[in-house]
Amino acid sequence: MFSVLCGLGCWWFGGGTAALAGDGTVTNAAPVRVGIYDSRAVAYAWFWSAPVQQKLQAQMAAARAAKQSGDTARFKHLDATLRQMQDEMHREVFSTAPADGALAAIKERIPEIEKQKGITALVSKWDQPALKQYPNAEKVDVTDRLVREFIQPTGQQQKVISEMQRQKPLLLEECNELIRKGEI
Repeated sequence: MFSVLCGLGCWWFGGGTAALAGDGTVTNAAPVRVGIYDSRAVAYAWFWSAPVQQKLQAQMAAARAAKQSGDTARFKHLDATLRQMQDEMHREVFSTAPADGALAAIKERIPEIEKQKGITALVSKWDQPALKQYPNAEKVDVTDRLVREFIQPTGQQQKVISEMQRQKPLLLEECNELIRKGEI
């Protein structure tokens, strides 16, 4: 009880930040700030980034060339790769799937983004188990900052992102079922 009162008193009278550690001792730890983001918007921006579009165009050109030259085995392989890429993008853009590819593409820049935003971690707003690790943390939306790591959205892209963020995502299982049925 004394440590709680002392912690409150230190905060009240000292003007500093005081927090209780797990053992009841008072620390001067700064409050935790976590960057949350809409993984769908980040995945969408990554998809439209120049490197991803260049890779996609190259793969599509290779698939067309294989088909035109009669190289059926190569065409089937490239077609399956493109379909797998499309399915993964659908999962990430329409559901609660994590935007792993997007985050991997900017992994070297994440520490600088965290520093600029004063956050200690990045967590998808759809990742409830990860968010539960920070129950008392201040949540800072960094979606726009992450989107701009990939693209400066055109008017149409911004409209799509805004509409996407107004809608609830599909559950991952539901999205997988729609992909399996060929409905998305």
